[in-house]
Amino acid sequence: MRKQDNHREHDQYAHSLFYKKYINLLGLLFIGIILFFPLASLIIPDTKLSENENRILTQLPRFSLDSIVDGRYMKKMQKYTADQLIGRNFWIYSKTSVDRLIGKNSSNGVYLGKNFTLIENFDPLPAESSEQTKAALNRFAEKHPDLKHFFLLVPNAISVNAEKLPAYAPVLNQNDYIDGFTAGLNEQLTILDPRPILAEHRDQLLYFKTDHHWTTQGAWLSFQGVADAMGIKPDADAYTVYSVTDSFSGALASKSGYLIFATDTIEVYLPKNEGDYSVVNYVEQQKKSPSLYDSEQLKGKDKYAVFLAGNHPLIKIKNPVMNGKNLLVIKDSYANAFIPFLTPFYSEITVIDPRYYYNSIDDLIADSQITDVLYLFNANTFFRDTSLEPVLNDD
Repeated sequence: MRKQDNHREHDQYAHSLFYKKYINLLGLLFIGIILFFPLASLIIPDTKLSENENRILTQLPRFSLDSIVDGRYMKKMQKYTADQLIGRNFWIYSKTSVDRLIGKNSSNGVYLGKNFTLIENFDPLPAESSEQTKAALNRFAEKHPDLKHFFLLVPNAISVNAEKLPAYAPVLNQNDYIDGFTAGLNEQLTILDPRPILAEHRDQLLYFKTDHHWTTQGAWLSFQGVADAMGIKPDADAYTVYSVTDSFSGALASKSGYLIFATDTIEVYLPKNEGDYSVVNYVEQQKKSPSLYDSEQLKGKDKYAVFLAGNHPLIKIKNPVMNGKNLLVIKDSYANAFIPFLTPFYSEITVIDPRYYYNSIDDLIADSQITDVLYLFNANTFFRDTSLEPVLNDD
């Protein structure tokens, strides 16, 4: 009996010793993980650009007492540690994979729709922001009554392809926002509405499945739908369509973290008449190109930048047209696929992106002898961005 008790005590002791070692090992592992990430972050150089997310990552913020007191430093540090986390892409994909297993159908503002279609949510700023932009547009049109003003607000896939959204997805009605905004613009601005023709052709691929942009086909159809209101007549047989890549994985695939294997095809529309080609001057870069398309961009992650080499503060496009009409396009990236269809109708097209343009717009209009202005934005960006107002106000 005593031997059995001794044996039982020995087993209990051994089990207790093993448990303590296990707890100690687990604690050391936990401490090691806590120490590893900050130490690795100090040793490994910061990543400046996320090719997957197609954006500049937050860099180590500069320390100052003022930024500590007002809380700016800690906010920047939170963004910095999130952006520079070791294995960031792995953790993003892991999270979205777990979310899908538990039935969640959205990630980081992106819905996983039918047929693995990614659709960006519509999340506008408070109404005050758009009202200020509207007032700036009206003032600018009144300030330049000698110019023709055209306003084109493009709906996004969340509106045109709403049938592809997950069931019961809680989304705002984007059309209500577009209608509410355009209704308040004064009569000097001609409203261009591509929604009827996009709705008519919604069974076609109007938006990329992995990116927030419209396809070239979506841009071409929209151009045909609004051309009459601009006083121009497009030639449906003027272009040859070429596929330049079928391996485009866009910003929504990266932003959402959804591991989908579908890719998109990018097409370009080239004039059949060789005499219709334009010369593009990237002013800030002091670079000229004999093409509206930059094939070098197809080697990188952001293949949509094949259109006009992406976004730039100021571009001037010389066209083989001598009609004295000079167009100013104030735009976001949706215009990049749309502008090639405008080149046969204007002698020169000046393009500015208000997110990056800081010079006087009045001086630009005078120097470029502008006759027409086209404001072209997609609704998602337009109702989230406030950069247009200061440019129009010449601030």
